[in-house]
Amino acid sequence: MGGHRSFSIQTNVSVYVMATARADVDLSLLTGQFNITDINCFNPFILGGILNSYEKTFNFCCEIGLIKNTRTCPRCRRELKLTHDRRSGHTNPVVFRCTNNNCKKQYISVHDGTFFEGTKLSAVQILVLVSVFCGGRAGNAPSYEDIRFHSQIGPTELSSETIADWLSFCREVCLETVSRETPTLIGGAGLTVEVDESKFGKRKYDKGRLVEGQWVVGGICRETKDIFLAVCPHNKRDAPTLLDIIERHVNKHSTIITDCWRAYDGLSDQGWQHLTVNHTYNFVGM
Repeated sequence: MGGHRSFSIQTNVSVYVMATARADVDLSLLTGQFNITDINCFNPFILGGILNSYEKTFNFCCEIGLIKNTRTCPRCRRELKLTHDRRSGHTNPVVFRCTNNNCKKQYISVHDGTFFEGTKLSAVQILVLVSVFCGGRAGNAPSYEDIRFHSQIGPTELSSETIADWLSFCREVCLETVSRETPTLIGGAGLTVEVDESKFGKRKYDKGRLVEGQWVVGGICRETKDIFLAVCPHNKRDAPTLLDIIERHVNKHSTIITDCWRAYDGLSDQGWQHLTVNHTYNFVGM
């Protein structure tokens, strides 16, 4: 992590911290619209420009679909009013409020039901953390010290447990995204597909479909670098489950390479060209 990145983010964030005082937030500027056409992904100088005011951060998050600037009350279905949050003990400067005095749920956090729900971190800290995560490269992942430094906003320092939790969450989001975008079939005649399974952790705050110890199967075509990811139904990785996943994601004319897990033994009997290797030394990193 270079000094320019540190200076860019930290300087702008210090401005942001002063700007998030509740009286300083201009509600009229919370439009939910942000021009992202000129944003260069992972550019820390641009990131600083997004984070130097609560209004910009809020609008940016709305523009990319992380939060919403309009909502209806889940109880009475009336449109909620976005207003300053002056309640004691609440750090977010704005909140959705139900104008129906007979409604039992008067206040709804702008973070409810979003990527930011259930965390005590500010949206800025999370955006910085995710940006550092996305800016990393395979084999050169950012250290906890790098993430802790860049996300240092206010007096509270991120713990290693919090950083690990968010990094795990980011990886799970990547997993689900790749799973949704996986092509129908990868590989083909003359192509080699490496297949392996891995166990993922627990979904942050118990959100989503991944559970603790969830088995996931992935594959990569050596020649084209096309990949697939699939969650094992009922968390099983037995032979019928793995064979079904492979048949749904890999072209039957491919050469399949797996480790020596016995559940793969039936591939040859099903007409696949199947090889086994020690993936620690022979597998392409995904």
